[in-house]
Amino acid sequence: MTATETTAIADFFDEDLAPIVRRMADRPRAEGGGDDDGREIRAMVWEGLAGLGALHASDTVRLAELLGSVLYQGPLLDTLTARELLRDHDLGQAPVALAVAAEPWSEQDGAISARRAFVGFAAEVDHFLVGGVDDTAGLRLALVRAGHPSITMRRYEETSRGEAYAVEFAGTPVTAWAGSSAEWQAALANARVRQAAYLVGLAQAALDHAVDHAKTRRQFGQPIGKFQGLAFRLSELSMHIDATRLLVHDRDAAAHAAANLAAASDLARTVTTRTMQVHGAAGMRSDNDAQLYYRRAAAESVRLGTPSQLRRESWGT
Repeated sequence: MTATETTAIADFFDEDLAPIVRRMADRPRAEGGGDDDGREIRAMVWEGLAGLGALHASDTVRLAELLGSVLYQGPLLDTLTARELLRDHDLGQAPVALAVAAEPWSEQDGAISARRAFVGFAAEVDHFLVGGVDDTAGLRLALVRAGHPSITMRRYEETSRGEAYAVEFAGTPVTAWAGSSAEWQAALANARVRQAAYLVGLAQAALDHAVDHAKTRRQFGQPIGKFQGLAFRLSELSMHIDATRLLVHDRDAAAHAAANLAAASDLARTVTTRTMQVHGAAGMRSDNDAQLYYRRAAAESVRLGTPSQLRRESWGT
């Protein structure tokens, strides 16, 4: 991503829009389908990002970190991965959701049947990239159109209060076959690097939120940030964020994608937990972003593998 592209998208997430973006997928439990306002905002943000060239960004890692800093919730990162695997297929500006798992599926007469868990923003995309394994070809990937009557979905009532769905494909026609197992592994590595960058951006924003609170919250006649115990703790978190950022932006980051994502996942959980502690009970209020960073980190840190799974993979076990 060039400096011009970065500046344009950073300017897009200005002080008026950024607070809205942070909460545009924050839907309370049991709200059902009443999220029309949130969907309109997410559609507006999608159009803005697409118009600014986010789908063709030259540095998608830097873009992902910027998205994490505003807690962007939407199908952009999934779409970037799908576009890597579908270079010969014109997707235009259509959003795509990944529904890939190393689980069995069935394919007959150009149609697939499968169940996939925790598919992000399934109700708002134009296509799904569905992956599964069979006995003959190993992992295969298929692009299918969303909205087909053979597709059913159910939104999870999960802690992060986002837009994750269980999706079932029952004889859904395949629009195009995408990539080989090796190409998926390469695309997955790039996706994990972007996810790690997203978590670094999230951690930095959470730390900034904690620092702002430490500057204004006063005890014993002075800001709590002047107490050495808290100041040293915040400084240590800043050091860990900078170190992880260097790993994520390294030119060989994809070669160590699993390990980098594991480190970024641990970082995001640690920083957001400390942010909650700095805010105390006030951090748990629904109008305080501390709990929002914490909940989003919990969901985003396991999106492409749990830290323990990623470490085992990086160790070759």
